[in-house]
Amino acid sequence: MAYSVRHRQVREIGRGRAWRVWGPAWLGMLALAFANGTARAVGYQPVVGETAARQIATASLIALLGGYVWLLHRRAPLPDRATAFAVGGAWALLTLGFEFGFGHYVQHMPWEALLADYDVTRGRVWVLVPVATLVMPALVRALQTRRDR
Repeated sequence: MAYSVRHRQVREIGRGRAWRVWGPAWLGMLALAFANGTARAVGYQPVVGETAARQIATASLIALLGGYVWLLHRRAPLPDRATAFAVGGAWALLTLGFEFGFGHYVQHMPWEALLADYDVTRGRVWVLVPVATLVMPALVRALQTRRDR
């Protein structure tokens, strides 16, 4: 019974409603990222150092993102896998666009400094954030769909 009710809810939401919810929801993710970065900068970075703090912040942001997407999907389920990947792709592009656009044009950081966060050979694992942003909606959808059956 739970599956049929849930399946009907997802069909009723449809792609249009999904985008009306999931598109602007990127702003919530942005707020989580700012809070996470603030916690890193003023909280534990002075204690553990910059590289370790950035690694911790990456892991914690991915966990926060997972919880956020989990709750969001409970409220407004994505109707299909294609929509989930489209949302993740849009979110990843918005994230990268904001990060590089804001960093370069507002904070006046050089491109080299912005790209340094993606240099895994130096222990920088921030690249995992846009990857997680890309796949998280589809992953959560798959887990919740399987769980509800």
